[in-house]
Amino acid sequence: MKVNLPYILLITDSLAFPRLEPELVCYEDTYIAQLKREFPNYDFIHLGRGGGTITELYNHTSYFHHTISPALVIMQCGIVDCAPRTTTVIEQQIISRLPIIGSLLGRLIKRYAKNLRQFRKITYTSLTTYVEYIEKFESMYRNIHWVGILPASANYESNVNGITENIQRFNHELRKHKYISTDDFTENEIMSDFHHLNINGHQKLFNRLRDLIKISDIDDFNVNT
Repeated sequence: MKVNLPYILLITDSLAFPRLEPELVCYEDTYIAQLKREFPNYDFIHLGRGGGTITELYNHTSYFHHTISPALVIMQCGIVDCAPRTTTVIEQQIISRLPIIGSLLGRLIKRYAKNLRQFRKITYTSLTTYVEYIEKFESMYRNIHWVGILPASANYESNVNGITENIQRFNHELRKHKYISTDDFTENEIMSDFHHLNINGHQKLFNRLRDLIKISDIDDFNVNT
């Protein structure tokens, strides 16, 4: 029987992708590309969705549920789930479809965004649902490691009040599992939008994941078993 390369499955939101804005990160500088270069004897499968919540990522990866047996799974998601919002997804859809008044409402929401976030305390994903889908992924795959949500800077908190507390609450749940800490990431590794990795950040996360792969006994996994 032919033995394939061990699979390493990476499921992420936009943080793993190259970006043009607000600062340039070319594909070859992403931690995904660096991992592929560092470990040519592993088959890396990256399933990502920009702006994806954990629920959406679960649905987005459905073709790979029960069809592969990855030796290692790396999950990076959470900032989309936990960030304070002014409106729900459904409310946004309704507002965008309203003629004339929709654009007016949009401007008002943007103007009073800080107060609305503080008053409404909305997130795209509740903490309960986030935990539920962590467990769904855990039941689907063995050997999952969860990348921590990047810490919020003072400037991020100033722009999106409540983000620091929410990140801490969601990371608290991730720490109950196999956890890859990003607590020491600073503004030097994060883009000026406060939540995407810059080149330094991709390099730092690559170093962390490289070390994880080197100490993991994944060569013993056979994808045909």
